[in-house]
Amino acid sequence: MTRHASKLGCAALLALCLSASVCLSGVAAKSSYTKSSKSSKSEYPRAPPGTLLATAELKAASAVTSNPGGITGGKGFTYLMLTKGGPYTSYIKLTGKLRQVTMAHVHWKNATAKNPIRLGLFPSVTAPGTPVLLNPPFSYNKGEVTFERAWNETDIGYWGTNLDTFLALLRNGELYVNVHTVTYPGGEIQGTLKCKSPCRFQ
Repeated sequence: MTRHASKLGCAALLALCLSASVCLSGVAAKSSYTKSSKSSKSEYPRAPPGTLLATAELKAASAVTSNPGGITGGKGFTYLMLTKGGPYTSYIKLTGKLRQVTMAHVHWKNATAKNPIRLGLFPSVTAPGTPVLLNPPFSYNKGEVTFERAWNETDIGYWGTNLDTFLALLRNGELYVNVHTVTYPGGEIQGTLKCKSPCRFQ
């Protein structure tokens, strides 16, 4: 690789980090939750008292596991942090390796309604009911990729719901995080959000 090509590659990576709030690194990135010896299912980020928290462990989606020969090298961890009165925060950490990641959302587990989106996680959505794809998609082979963004009631309003309904679905275990790729447009890795008791603003 020439020095010129190397500089171009670094510049492209920097532009991706700045524009999409994506950071790729072979070294573990700092995160706002504490790793424990237990499964990540029981991990919750540090948050002010009264904050509503939900986490999910991301693993191979059913579209992968039900596909003969289907396999994914991706996995991850995600959380939603809702402080009373807002703003709210979403965080996703992807590890392992994934090819051509396009977007991620929170979906409602409702097969009859085709598991509709209830919150866009990345990229940001700015129009009602309109999914946005990363252009171009990104791939990574090792290290971590993290996405963190603030969101509010407008962001769930884009998908025809409100905060009360969103929280009711969350309490009932009916929301899951879904990471989409070109190979698996319906979702390659996903996980059900589990709300930390008492799952309400205090």
